[in-house]
Amino acid sequence: MDDQPTRNIKLVIAYNGAAYHGWQRQEPHLPTIQQSVEAAAVRVVGHPVTVFGAGRTDAGVHAEGQVANFRTSNLSVPLRGLRRAMNARLPRDIAIRSAAEVADDFHASRSAVGKTYRYRLWVAPQRPVHLAGLVYHYWRALDLVPMRDAARRLLGTHDFVGFATSAEERENTVRTIFGCEVAEAAGEVLVTVRGDGFLYNMVRNIVGTLIEIGRGRWGPEQVDTVLASLDRRDAGPTAPPDGLSLVCVHYE
Repeated sequence: MDDQPTRNIKLVIAYNGAAYHGWQRQEPHLPTIQQSVEAAAVRVVGHPVTVFGAGRTDAGVHAEGQVANFRTSNLSVPLRGLRRAMNARLPRDIAIRSAAEVADDFHASRSAVGKTYRYRLWVAPQRPVHLAGLVYHYWRALDLVPMRDAARRLLGTHDFVGFATSAEERENTVRTIFGCEVAEAAGEVLVTVRGDGFLYNMVRNIVGTLIEIGRGRWGPEQVDTVLASLDRRDAGPTAPPDGLSLVCVHYE
């Protein structure tokens, strides 16, 4: 495609990640979202493509607004037809929500200025069979008042290494959290976090810490302790992937 005119296609993708080993392409026998989207794109445009995602969601994590882009030398397929054709070739748990032609320098990951994640907690004794794989079932009652207090303490620019899993390899662990809300809706507790970037398992570790605060193990000031100590051992356990979804990716 180097000597041919190309189009840069931006996709907004929704998926249920329960059956996949995360976004990133892995060994052929391990199903991933990237592999599925690339396979569908190849069948539609008629040549090999590489689909770049805005974020590498982990195994079991979902998305409502994952963003990806790929380049194609196929100039004849209209965008509406491309979206429909890709959806016809994708599994039922992955959907292309929109397709748009964007500037050559757009890159789903490098052009992003932030992301919003939401974590869904089903807080009740009964198991939510109708939401299996989409929420984390937490049977014990949670006090949302201290959880909200703790969430506010996360706002701003901090070194979040204490909320990162040991597998984190990036040297710069400073991030800015613009919003962290704890809300209640339809029997669920929703934790929504918006920031300029996130470390490995950072959102799930934040949620695990908020749960420990909500059940009374710690006070809200435990968040201050983690931010000051930079020690993962001061934070709560990593919440399961089931309840986590990438809601949207933000661009300038």
